[in-house]
Amino acid sequence: MRFACALLLVLLTIGFNSGCTTSTNSRLTGAVRYFNIRSEIAPRHLIAQIGDEIRWQNLNQHPVTLRMLEDSDPELLACDKGFKRFGVVQDTVTIAPLQSVSLCFLKPGTIRFNVWLDADNPQGAMTPTGTIRVEPAPSRRLS
Repeated sequence: MRFACALLLVLLTIGFNSGCTTSTNSRLTGAVRYFNIRSEIAPRHLIAQIGDEIRWQNLNQHPVTLRMLEDSDPELLACDKGFKRFGVVQDTVTIAPLQSVSLCFLKPGTIRFNVWLDADNPQGAMTPTGTIRVEPAPSRRLS
């Protein structure tokens, strides 16, 4: 019984530390694009392809709050890590120190977001608005 509990704990830990969680989806590219959060976000603007994983990494020693400025339609997401609560996609998440959250988008478009550097103070310091431009994957040419 102890072995089974220990094994379950290890499997859960691995699941929480991996990237986006999703059912098998052939539209994922496997590419990961990063936003690094310190006193600012870098880069501020990112171009990605449909199916790329967009990952926000909090490199601070304190939690930050990330808020998506567009509606998060679950039908437009191929994966998520840290954005669902009770099965519902949230547009605002807190990222713990030295942790990350991520999303994979299924449709082209522009997504904007802000990061509050003090997760407990929504009126406090905020980074400039960041943007993600999601583009269709280039079509493959047959030779």
